[in-house]
Amino acid sequence: MADKEKVILFGRGMVYQRKKERIFEQYEVVLFFDSSVDASGQPILDEETGIWVVNPFYVLNYPDYPIILLSYALGQMSRQLLGLGIERERIRFGVSMEPFNTFEKMLFGDGVGTLYLDGRDVIYQNVQHNLKLETDPSDLEAITGKLRDTLLYRQSKDMLVNMPLCPLDDTYGMNRGTPVDRYYIEQFLESNQSLIKGRVMEIGDREYTVRYGKERVQESVILHVMKSDPSDNMICGNFATGEGIVEESIDCLICTQTLPFIYDLHKAAENMVRVLKKGGTALITVGGISQIISYERTHFGHYWSFTDMSLRMLFEELEDVESVQIGTYGNVKTASAFLYGISFEEMEPEDLDYHDVNYQLIVTAVVTKK
Repeated sequence: MADKEKVILFGRGMVYQRKKERIFEQYEVVLFFDSSVDASGQPILDEETGIWVVNPFYVLNYPDYPIILLSYALGQMSRQLLGLGIERERIRFGVSMEPFNTFEKMLFGDGVGTLYLDGRDVIYQNVQHNLKLETDPSDLEAITGKLRDTLLYRQSKDMLVNMPLCPLDDTYGMNRGTPVDRYYIEQFLESNQSLIKGRVMEIGDREYTVRYGKERVQESVILHVMKSDPSDNMICGNFATGEGIVEESIDCLICTQTLPFIYDLHKAAENMVRVLKKGGTALITVGGISQIISYERTHFGHYWSFTDMSLRMLFEELEDVESVQIGTYGNVKTASAFLYGISFEEMEPEDLDYHDVNYQLIVTAVVTKK
């Protein structure tokens, strides 16, 4: 394998965070420049990478590697480097590197949009659209105003005209088929079905225990907050209060879409772990982006929506937890379809399976007890 090109990165903010994985795959990063570092002080160590970070004031003290600017303040950063005596040939614009957010995709997604230095100014050029525009030195996004009447700018008018104010179905899409969130919940359970074994507890019914546990299940227990049926191994129990929870009695807990309706999350999480045997596993799903249904709000209360970060912290903070594996499912299209009550049968597989961590329709956790 050929040696990677050595580069210096200028900027550790949002642009860097979005592109760092690709940058480290492509380049050997030898140094960071960061204007927030005290120009009169010593270099600091970037804790994540172990790479030294220095104020760009000292740029001439370092080898003549290319400097990749990772910010939207491209004009200001370029002028700073030029003023310190850096050759313009060393300056590159990392914002034009993939992966792109929607703004960057508008500028560079067609493969012909470029940035270059003209004197001390940063110019955006797109030959295909016959554009040559000077950018704002402190904010590349300000160029959007100059693009609104071009073909690069995606107009929203037609999209908004076709978006109804009311959903097609206000019960998650159950009147049209299977709700979109269930597509992801069942995908999660299927991928973890080997953990559904021994004495298994499921909330409300035993549908998923039977479907995914099969012969691995020795005993199936139902936990219901309002009713019990001893003949059906149904326990009236409540994770928020601990009612009906027998400590270390379950090998696997299946808990889908329950935590959003429990106000005392921390107590519920404690009891979910408490009911597990040592080494037992809880398979948990929660809603991220969701509508609120009047029946559920009236009878149970609808208190929470989650992100991957909040679900992870909820269980990682518990002393008896060995590990927490978090997953997310969804994208802006499936989230919109779910809010409109469109069933997953009405969608294309490629739409359902596209993953965008910024649109978390469903968040999942595999929680293992010590």
